[in-house]
Amino acid sequence: MSHSLWTMLRSTVLSGLLLLALTTQGCDVGSKYVPPTPVDPAALEIGDDNDLGAGDDFGPTPVELHGQLHVSGTELRDASNNRVQLKGVSSMWLNWEDDGYAENLQGLKWLRNNWHLSVIRAAMGVDPEYAYLSVKDPSKAQPEKAIAQVEQIVDNAIAAGVYVLIDWHTETANEETDESVAFFTEMATKYAGVPNVIYEPFNEPTKLDWSTQLKPYHEAVVAAIREVEPDSVIVLGTPTWSQDVDKAAQDQLVGKNLMYTLHFYSCDHGNNLITKAKAALDLGAPLFVTEWGATKADGGTKGEVCLEQSQTWMDFLNERSISWAAWKFDNCQDSTCFLSADAPVEGGWTSGYLHGEGLFVRARMQE
Repeated sequence: MSHSLWTMLRSTVLSGLLLLALTTQGCDVGSKYVPPTPVDPAALEIGDDNDLGAGDDFGPTPVELHGQLHVSGTELRDASNNRVQLKGVSSMWLNWEDDGYAENLQGLKWLRNNWHLSVIRAAMGVDPEYAYLSVKDPSKAQPEKAIAQVEQIVDNAIAAGVYVLIDWHTETANEETDESVAFFTEMATKYAGVPNVIYEPFNEPTKLDWSTQLKPYHEAVVAAIREVEPDSVIVLGTPTWSQDVDKAAQDQLVGKNLMYTLHFYSCDHGNNLITKAKAALDLGAPLFVTEWGATKADGGTKGEVCLEQSQTWMDFLNERSISWAAWKFDNCQDSTCFLSADAPVEGGWTSGYLHGEGLFVRARMQE
């Protein structure tokens, strides 16, 4: 073999060996490449399927453990000044709830014992027909029924020793200031000094200006509540369906124990909204996720569930100790309804009765 041919073959072999090394070790030949562990969506739904019943012999309740809550910096804290992250569920719009899941005391205690629920949200519909105001046809308003439903949920929460959000569930509360002030004055007077109760005066404002439209509304309602209840936590709805928390954080209300509402639906709301939340926290605005779903923002009408995106949100909320209530505690066909159509009302909701995001919500509450 000629010297020139040998040189060419040697060069080819060495080049091949170098290429092999680069492809097996990565660009940095001095380090070993470790591929990321793929996420198994099914693993995110693993939870405890034991049924412990709805008894009261499982140690202190959440309220017995934490007492009166308060806000310190951006954190929710308990009577001993320990950081608290509440986890729980929101009712269906109460004016459309037919089966009474959210109003059943035994079912609430079952969730407390088995899913470790610490908060429930009473979503009192305001604007639709047969709701609190029925704004398009006031003759169809049913305020007595609406108040009875809310009071049943609050009284159950007191009996079960869990926290409860009283939610004025509307997108137009700024047009209903007088009615809202009257309602929250009534609720705060009835439940003054009760540590379980948290107030939520505006569910999801639409694209309203924070400083000129929303902030004045909140100031009016907060002032009314504070006349009779100086210490309760109040969670304030923010612009664009409670997503623009960064805008509210730039012009916060003056007062104590005030938080700002953040809502997300993980199929539609991802890192951009998390960035907004981080910006609000950096400006000192405490956040409470009073509603979220592992679905699209329409509530999962087509059955979508986005578990990996939801877990990204859960990791963020856990890291910053942000409390939450999952939408929604009902048995409809939407994938946000986490109970199946045949689920009993009084508990016993093991895996066979879970639907849509149900397995994921249970697993995250039990952590």
